[in-house]
Amino acid sequence: MGEASNITLQFLGAGGAFTRIYGTTCSVLSLGDERWLIDCGRQAPDQLHAAGIAWHDIFGQLVTHVHGDHTYGLEDFAFSRFFFAKGEMGAVREGGPRPKLVCHSAVEEELWESLRSSLRYVPPPLPPKSGTLDTYFETVAAYASEPPADNPWHHAESFRAGALTVHATETEHVPGKPSTALTIEVGDGKVAWWSGDSTVDAEALVALEPRTTVFFHDCTFVEYPGQVHGSFAALEKLPEVVRRKLVLMHHEDDLQDHRVRAEALGFRVALPGQRFDLTTGQREPTLAD
Repeated sequence: MGEASNITLQFLGAGGAFTRIYGTTCSVLSLGDERWLIDCGRQAPDQLHAAGIAWHDIFGQLVTHVHGDHTYGLEDFAFSRFFFAKGEMGAVREGGPRPKLVCHSAVEEELWESLRSSLRYVPPPLPPKSGTLDTYFETVAAYASEPPADNPWHHAESFRAGALTVHATETEHVPGKPSTALTIEVGDGKVAWWSGDSTVDAEALVALEPRTTVFFHDCTFVEYPGQVHGSFAALEKLPEVVRRKLVLMHHEDDLQDHRVRAEALGFRVALPGQRFDLTTGQREPTLAD
């Protein structure tokens, strides 16, 4: 991993697909002077604007999987950087730097399926309909991979870009759909872990705990057949050593009905604006504290 003086993660949105209170998924991962976005949901353009962050401040984008609450802000990101300059940073169409894009190759394929109907159309002198993801982003190739397990794509892929080293590992979300968790290296053999959207794999979390500073796991308090998220009923069965490192995110607007019980079990709850130091796993104090 490249040198980064500090590694933090700030939640812009901490809620799930149907939240009207907590904002859809978008977080800023800061590695020293580099800012990366983890996912870019439909509310992301407004969330970044409210936080005083411009698209031109973003070094790169990580994508866990393709659902609207994780990716529908990416058209705005791509076009804003392609057509507009800001300060000394030129527009991509005029030779300015493309933001980096890191995601599992199976996720990348679905991402282009989602974005191609708009992004393939590019202005002259480029040929009509010649746009690709690489027109707008510098897509980063994996430097290592693990062979397929239950699906035809790689079980995991590893990436390095700038100060970032991250491993994208397939998870169980919607059956048959590419979806990944992110294991982010934070130095000294330690990692921070981000679920994306995933059911609870207790065995994997327990195995990863000794070298993990903090887990961020999506959480739903509603039980239903064919669960596709981190069920709180499953999360609360995790060993205490894992629970006390785990931050519940991607929750819905019923959070306050369950927050007391969650915190009594050692969980922390993510809210918009919160920032975490990933080297220690601790949340940084805010004025509200």
